[in-house]
Amino acid sequence: MRYQLFATGARQRLFHAGAGLLLSATTLGVSMPASAACQLQAMRYDYPEQRLDQALQQFAHTSGCPVEMDMALIEGHKARALSGQFTPDAALIQLVRGSGLEVHLDNDHYRINQSDRERIEDLVETFRYRIDSARDNEQLSQDEAGALETQLDAIAAQSDQLITQQGFLSAAERASYERLFAWMEGRLAPSSF
Repeated sequence: MRYQLFATGARQRLFHAGAGLLLSATTLGVSMPASAACQLQAMRYDYPEQRLDQALQQFAHTSGCPVEMDMALIEGHKARALSGQFTPDAALIQLVRGSGLEVHLDNDHYRINQSDRERIEDLVETFRYRIDSARDNEQLSQDEAGALETQLDAIAAQSDQLITQQGFLSAAERASYERLFAWMEGRLAPSSF
């Protein structure tokens, strides 16, 4: 189930992003200006270590920036303490860093998910299947198939490590993986056998 958090005035609302239905509204003990909107400049954040869902609610309230997430994905994760001046994107990345979740920004709208991780995992599994088929059909030798599988293992491990450490996968990192997958596609194309 996907949810979107955002703050307006002294109310923090939780919306179901898929249907756009208001699920709940809670009044917080902290007042904000009636015209609160997503503040993109650096501001002060002072959050204790806490559950990630609580930290994200606090972030939405402080920054006024909407955050879309799958609550089932967030459940059970902790956010580190956060103290200092941060832009909203830097603050959000600090909150999810180490969790294996990813921060994405699209048109001033923040999303937390695992879309890059899932895409890479899907491609790795697809290429594993294709390598096995090519080996079974004797279109690849054992050594060639083993070398391609080693590349896939490295892509899976490295992308997982980067996402967990950074809280995102950069555009340059995504492009690098896409080039590796394109190279593998060329190796597995029927004309290369």
